[in-house]
Amino acid sequence: MKSSLPLVSVIIPAYNCESYITETLQSVYSQTYDHLEIIVVDDGSTDGTRAALQPEMGRIRYYHQHNMGTAAARNTGIRKARGELIAFLDNDDIWMHEKIAFQVHASQIYPDVGLVFTDGCIVGEHGTIKKSMKPVRLENWIEKSNKDSMGICKGLLTDEFFLGNIISTATCVLIRKKCLDAVGLFDEKIHITDDFDLWLRFALNFPVAFIDRQLCIWRYRRDSASGPQDGRHLLYGKASIGVLEKHLQKADSSIREKIRLNLAEMYRKCGLIYFRRDDFHNSRQMFYGSLQYNKHLLYSYLYILATHLGPNTIDAVRRLRKKLAAESQSARTSTRTSPLRAAPVMTSSSKLCEDDLKLGIEGRFTAKGSVKGVRE
Repeated sequence: MKSSLPLVSVIIPAYNCESYITETLQSVYSQTYDHLEIIVVDDGSTDGTRAALQPEMGRIRYYHQHNMGTAAARNTGIRKARGELIAFLDNDDIWMHEKIAFQVHASQIYPDVGLVFTDGCIVGEHGTIKKSMKPVRLENWIEKSNKDSMGICKGLLTDEFFLGNIISTATCVLIRKKCLDAVGLFDEKIHITDDFDLWLRFALNFPVAFIDRQLCIWRYRRDSASGPQDGRHLLYGKASIGVLEKHLQKADSSIREKIRLNLAEMYRKCGLIYFRRDDFHNSRQMFYGSLQYNKHLLYSYLYILATHLGPNTIDAVRRLRKKLAAESQSARTSTRTSPLRAAPVMTSSSKLCEDDLKLGIEGRFTAKGSVKGVRE
């Protein structure tokens, strides 16, 4: 009976998404698990989003607010939610038909889990960009977590989260409402990484489940809320630093030094981006930040000195470096085309390396058994 199944509140923050929102909603309507309520929070759209949603009004609960950002829109949806489970879906992403069915099943077989997330793929304007969103460093955890025949594994993920966000998009996340009540809502003061902050709070307080299946599509757009590609690394880097520093003292002492080294590297990378933009003041601050966590980074000391040289001197050094690189490349090309140069001998070991580089491995998982709402 439907009443015996947990209600899942689907929360979709919508902003200027008239071209995508209908397809996104269709992916919710087509779920094999149908005990859902759909909450769309229009975060002050200025395009035709509301008009695009008009034909859907009988199937969704629609709320409009002044533009306050994604975190605030999700929090509005959470406050309106009636379900004991909450699933997030960005306004231009897509769910596979069985996504919610698998997540509800995981939440039922592991009642102590606070958060369930899945794998997925990333799709751009010209097709698939990445076939899996699963971070490589999650593989070891999966191996230790006794993945079942449905691809579900469960355990503590605190240490992994402290080394960086392992959930690419909120679209692949389902959470338990009572657990959310315990850890609090999205932090609206955090820009870009407010979701990372919430996932880390969940990981600090509850076991987490992961479904090793591609059950959603994250649509990459040049005009997305996280901004153009050129600035994303800097935005995410700085915002992630803020999240990790906010929770650093809650980390287990056994991993705290590793987190500090990771923070030093994150600061260093942000410093490099600022330096390449000739923003020497902010670059210097980032490199000082890296030394706060690792005083042995000679690289950072050198760049701090370089930020005091002035733009003219730095430009001269850059031109000289490019000239030397070009001359070196020209010399290598000349050597390769020389008829006097013997052809290299391909040893068995070098041939093996060449084959390894060409090898592409695509892992696929076929489920055995069934769950409620999941087709065989």
